[in-house]
Amino acid sequence: MEELNDFRRRLENHFSRLTKSEQKIASYLLSFYDQAAFLNAADLAKQLDVSEATVVRFARAIGYDSFPELRRSLQEIFRVKATPSTRLQRKLADLKSSEGHILSKVIDMELQYLSEVSHSINLADFDRAVKIILEGQRVFVFGIGPSRILADLMQLRLQRFGMPTIALTESGRDLLDTLLLLRPNDAVIAAGFHRITGELVAVMDRAHALGCKTVLLTDTLNTAFKDKATVTLSARRGPVSTFHSLTVPMVILNAMILAIAMAKSDESLSSLKQLEELRAAYGLDVIGKPNS
Repeated sequence: MEELNDFRRRLENHFSRLTKSEQKIASYLLSFYDQAAFLNAADLAKQLDVSEATVVRFARAIGYDSFPELRRSLQEIFRVKATPSTRLQRKLADLKSSEGHILSKVIDMELQYLSEVSHSINLADFDRAVKIILEGQRVFVFGIGPSRILADLMQLRLQRFGMPTIALTESGRDLLDTLLLLRPNDAVIAAGFHRITGELVAVMDRAHALGCKTVLLTDTLNTAFKDKATVTLSARRGPVSTFHSLTVPMVILNAMILAIAMAKSDESLSSLKQLEELRAAYGLDVIGKPNS
């Protein structure tokens, strides 16, 4: 398996023989290999303002049989380098190198990422995602690891609106027991970021096989599941090799939840009022009162 230093040496050894446009690609990969690892040839070409054919020729010029082979190599390098500890180390180094209080710096960071959401998500795609959830007979929400928070939030909110919602938050083969409940008329919303897990693959494959409409909330996995997701919402959270929060995907989900509530306001309000009545009937709406 090629390591990062080997890849850098490969680029340096071929650099002088590359065209000007190819050198532009090489320079980008030297600095941003982690981001390039999840771009297809067309996206990388657009990012660097070169032709897609140039990107394909570049991969061959530095010794790969094809651009997909180059990208697979970059992804392997990324997975080795981007462990939770290395991502945290990079973020801590960034915070230490700049002035100001840590709270202010983190707020500025999150605001920067949030400002990019309106550019990374097509509003028509957002509306399509909301429609998919509204039209599903039931809604299955997938998220494991840190993303489980997103799945739990979505399930709680939609259930309170009176929508049958099932969380897919188990890891390993335990997930499959719940996944068996999925039916063709159900809708699926899955959250997965930078790492392709077996659980995410199982959910996307099963939904696709059954003909379910699926919304994928991700940062870098757009290309990997482009044939399986009905709609993909890009939750850009900054460079993939650094520590991330869930602020951006949380904001996107909150917007979806409110859009769903607006679309079925009567049903949502009626369901919430019934919940309030149940709480009052059993004395469960009093903060601090022990359960009887």
